[in-house]
Amino acid sequence: MPPTAPQSTLPAHRLAAPRIPGLITAMGRADPPDGEDTWRSVMSPAELHRADTYRFDADRRQFQYARWLLRTELSRLAPVPPQDWEFDLSRNGKPAIHPRFGLDVEFSLSHSGGLCLLALAPGRRPVGIDIQTCDALTDPESVRRLMARCLSPQERTTVEQLPAPHRRDAVVQLWTLKESYAKAVGIGVRLPFNQITFAPDTNGDPALQPSPHVPHPTHWTTHTPQSPPGFRIGACVARPGPTTPP
Repeated sequence: MPPTAPQSTLPAHRLAAPRIPGLITAMGRADPPDGEDTWRSVMSPAELHRADTYRFDADRRQFQYARWLLRTELSRLAPVPPQDWEFDLSRNGKPAIHPRFGLDVEFSLSHSGGLCLLALAPGRRPVGIDIQTCDALTDPESVRRLMARCLSPQERTTVEQLPAPHRRDAVVQLWTLKESYAKAVGIGVRLPFNQITFAPDTNGDPALQPSPHVPHPTHWTTHTPQSPPGFRIGACVARPGPTTPP
């Protein structure tokens, strides 16, 4: 069975994390800013340097809180102080826990609108998670631009059939799913979002469709868990098995 993080009373900055089968999740607010000293105390010199390059305070706080969240959650799974964790790049360029710790877990981080979200996948299964604030799209024109850039023709047809008030959130939901898949496979912004498609499976849940950019869609499970008001969450994780999806 996968390890599970122990349950405890959540401090004020922590939020109830979404429940996603097979994953350990944690979520919180990068606010108020008076927590920055605590967050920075566990960060590496490289992380501190990166944090200090952010132009906007809110972006810096989100990055710092996300690193603190990752390090403290890992320390709930293994007897390693948060500040001692080291990270490496996997073969596809994804951040990974340094092999010397022997922790058989992959992770994915996301932050948006002041919220930070972490997913831990036991068994070294590739995983991606994404959270987005719907308020990033402020008017119908911004929704149309994102649809043109990120949605496949099939998805655009489906979204355009929705009542106007629901289109924005539907577009953001698809956006998070595509971000989560891109993170899981380690491609990131190089993945042409408008050339991959999600469509409902027999249970009505979103599923990857085969395409040149998704050669093995059945290797992945995708999830749209309940999100905080005004946000959408997407997650993608490799199915358990003897081989790792390409």
